[in-house]
Amino acid sequence: MSDRRQVKCSHLTRAGMPCQRWATVGSEPPACPSHGANRRSNQARPDNQNPRKRGFYGRVLTVQELADLVDHANQMSLEDEIALARVALHRVLAHLKENPNLATAELTNLLALAFRGTRTVAHLLRDQRALTGAAADGLLGAIAQALDELGTEWGVEL
Repeated sequence: MSDRRQVKCSHLTRAGMPCQRWATVGSEPPACPSHGANRRSNQARPDNQNPRKRGFYGRVLTVQELADLVDHANQMSLEDEIALARVALHRVLAHLKENPNLATAELTNLLALAFRGTRTVAHLLRDQRALTGAAADGLLGAIAQALDELGTEWGVEL
């Protein structure tokens, strides 16, 4: 007989009641599969090569460029990441321009990649703007202008 005994899950349900399911053996604290026992974390394994093969950069950077990126990833700034995304996007767009008679499937894949790259650059620029406070300055300026216009229209000082 095993020295591990089956216990109930130690978590609460959405209703705030104790979970009645059996915990997975060896989980600490005791948890059923619904409450996280044996769930994979959201982090990829260190040896995961999928981003190199299938990710945005993997499609437009050379093997050496990807290796350099991995080697220097912890030293990259947001500006470096924006520049890298722009270079990758530029390469996709240049390939589209240089090859106007692509097969439909390849054209579809490259256009999807170009749109993903554009979205990546836009998100990075938005994040950079938020981190530098430029977004807040723009919002404060818009609010101040709206208050000035309302104050003028109503004849009061806001």
